[in-house]
Amino acid sequence: MKRLLVILLLAAVSTSANAYISGIAIQTDKSSNMQVYVNGKLYNKTPGKFVRIKSKPGLFHVQVKVLNPYDHTWYVVKKDVKVEKGFEYFYKMIFTKGQRPKIQEIRRYPVYTKYFLNPSLYNKNPIA
Repeated sequence: MKRLLVILLLAAVSTSANAYISGIAIQTDKSSNMQVYVNGKLYNKTPGKFVRIKSKPGLFHVQVKVLNPYDHTWYVVKKDVKVEKGFEYFYKMIFTKGQRPKIQEIRRYPVYTKYFLNPSLYNKNPIA
């Protein structure tokens, strides 16, 4: 019984070490709608213009079903995305006339900053 409690305690501590979340944000260009699948799981049932997915770090297989505003057909665009701990990756669907849509990485920004990790910077009452 004691051994089981020690194993559960170590498992809880090791999972809290990966407490920084990661994320993927995908936005469409023009006024087009999309559906996003990550590792085969559908994340937005109703097609929309912006999708944010919060997850743990790792490699993800992103598949976007998007409506092209130029020829009004649905395309499926696939991309493998490697997400690092503590960062959110922002992607945008790029449409060009006569070509298939592409997923392009726009920026990568930290989810947490030192401002939020240091409570003395934003608390009104000093910490004793």
